[in-house]
Amino acid sequence: MTAPDEPKGVATMAIVRWVLVALAALVAVVSIASAVRTRSPDTSKAGSAQQLWQCPMHPAIIQDHPGECPICGMTLVPKAKASQRAPEQKPAVPGLSAIDLTPERIQLIGMRTEPVKREALGGELRAVGVVAPSERGLAQITTRFAGWIQKLTVSATGERVRRGQVLATVYSPDVLRAQQELLVARGWSAGGAPPTHGGSDALTAGLDTNARRRLELLGIPAQEIDDVLRTGKAVDAMPIRSPVDGTVIAKNAVAGVAVQPGTVLFEVADLSQVWVNAEIYEQDIARIHVGQQARLELASFPGETHAGKVQFIYPVLDPGSRTLKLRLEFKNRSDRNGPRLRPGMYGTVFLDLPPTSGLTVPAEAVVDTGDSHYLFVAKDGGHFEPRAVKVGARVKDRVAILAGVSEGETIVTTGNFLVDSESRLRAAIEGQTSPERK
Repeated sequence: MTAPDEPKGVATMAIVRWVLVALAALVAVVSIASAVRTRSPDTSKAGSAQQLWQCPMHPAIIQDHPGECPICGMTLVPKAKASQRAPEQKPAVPGLSAIDLTPERIQLIGMRTEPVKREALGGELRAVGVVAPSERGLAQITTRFAGWIQKLTVSATGERVRRGQVLATVYSPDVLRAQQELLVARGWSAGGAPPTHGGSDALTAGLDTNARRRLELLGIPAQEIDDVLRTGKAVDAMPIRSPVDGTVIAKNAVAGVAVQPGTVLFEVADLSQVWVNAEIYEQDIARIHVGQQARLELASFPGETHAGKVQFIYPVLDPGSRTLKLRLEFKNRSDRNGPRLRPGMYGTVFLDLPPTSGLTVPAEAVVDTGDSHYLFVAKDGGHFEPRAVKVGARVKDRVAILAGVSEGETIVTTGNFLVDSESRLRAAIEGQTSPERK
């Protein structure tokens, strides 16, 4: 069987229909392509305007919506646009970087700030002082001859003695022999033995002089020698006398013990005047001079003040503590219990300083690394910048700033060590993520 004949024009309409479909598809493709070309700049522009959020402590953490850092939990802050970002400044202190903190974070660490002030610096400088005996009144009592201690008249440390007081007696065969030779020579020169030849007068005078000189070289005082000549008798035990007024601070003499030349038997210190050794920091050296007035207060006697002055400034600085030692001199008072200022006591020395003025900050605001000093300057918007400074004198709880900050700038006074740790962490992270890092 054959298919029935199709109506005329059916094939022609089918061709026309497919041609129309093809034209519609072509128009759609062209329209889409044109739309893509037209909207591409707008899409790019919209993408560049999208706000991103970044962690201030971990710059690598970036997202397109607000939130918290998954590492440290800090609130993310808006990330500056590349076209609006200010040129990054290098940190003023090596190893530190400027940081941004939110108000919540600032409150959490208990931060406090204060403006840099210009004020008068003067008054006094405090230092810790240690009382020591004055070397001018310190005497070590020894002998120049060998012997044995026969008797002690001062038997205990701490006893007060007078100049010329007998402390002990020492028997010495050498001293006894020298006394006898002196008496023999003096007896001869006095006519005890007649001269037998010419020049004997000069000979006897020479013997007398030599015998006396021998006793003097053995350390026998002229007073003791004259007593021997006056009495005409040699002394078995030679008295040992104190050369100064003072207090016995050391006693090595024991009755019956043998002594050798140079053996220290007693140490006597005149405590009517004492020295006080104190140390000041290197930055305060220029404000100290010999003759400067000072006061001393002891914890042993609250409210009692002793007046003195700087007597000597040591020429060498301690390289470990970076301090300079001072020697001050004070008159000592005594009561029934003895001297008020006793060697070994600690006290506070107050040095009167000449008045001056300058920029000052609280001492706790300055971070001291040993090699440098720096602090943190607070800017608007929670921005904190490390700043190297040059410090000057310290008066009580404030420090003079010679360079690094200006009057009126706000600095961190409390919580700066926490800011310091975050600044170091930020600097370390920036060093790791920097594209210039090799």
